[in-house]
Amino acid sequence: MRRLFPTALPVLMLLVACTAPSPQPTPATPPQGSEASPSSSPSATATLDPGGQASSGTLNGVTGGDETPGEDDPGRFAFLCSSLDASPEVQLSSLAEVWAASNYTRMASCQVTYAGSEPFEPTPRESEAISSASTQGESSGNGLDTLLDVLRLCARISEEVGPGGFDGASRGTLLASAAYCPKGPQGKIIAAWARGERFGDGTHAVGDGVVAGAVQLVKPSGNADECAWTVTGPDGSVVARGGLAEAGKQVVLEEGQNFTSDKCGIWGKMY
Repeated sequence: MRRLFPTALPVLMLLVACTAPSPQPTPATPPQGSEASPSSSPSATATLDPGGQASSGTLNGVTGGDETPGEDDPGRFAFLCSSLDASPEVQLSSLAEVWAASNYTRMASCQVTYAGSEPFEPTPRESEAISSASTQGESSGNGLDTLLDVLRLCARISEEVGPGGFDGASRGTLLASAAYCPKGPQGKIIAAWARGERFGDGTHAVGDGVVAGAVQLVKPSGNADECAWTVTGPDGSVVARGGLAEAGKQVVLEEGQNFTSDKCGIWGKMY
């Protein structure tokens, strides 16, 4: 045994070395400017392109329509939404809650009030909406009333040409709403009204209120069987006229003309 011990010790040490875990590589540090770098997402401002469509840019560093802390935080605004049926009114606390409501498509509209801390201080994104909605580039006072109207349009409008609908909203408010909530359930409809590619009954100046091109009746009114429309030239001469049958096909409008629609409903640009 004394002669075997010196020989066994080196063998035992060799076995221990072979079974020891190998060192693990250290995780690589992302290079400066990679996706993991917090400085790789510069802030920008979302706008409407020349056609009025919300751009793919971001609004104050956040994609237009996304929820951002301090801007659509539950409790900052209160949304009291009425229903198209006999259901009771529903109190919600953010646009996200309104859009996610199970009865959203059965909502008539929502009244919006400010419920945050006083005095009201608009966030950068809210300030952008307030400024966009004003024809003078700024709103009177702190702009809260203007912002509440933008939020109301973004929440839910069941009757586009009814009281408080898109038809009666100013172009500035429509443009601001289209930029503020392009991803909302009615975002595309709001943008179409803002661009003048969707409009209701009345007299419209083509090129200033409604776009030139081919349009058709996309949502007939309840008495559309009495629909009558007329296209007149700059001198007042009648260029074209018709009723419901022709309205459902195609009506061509040229810039400088006037288009008058009575008891027809909602018109939309043909693509």
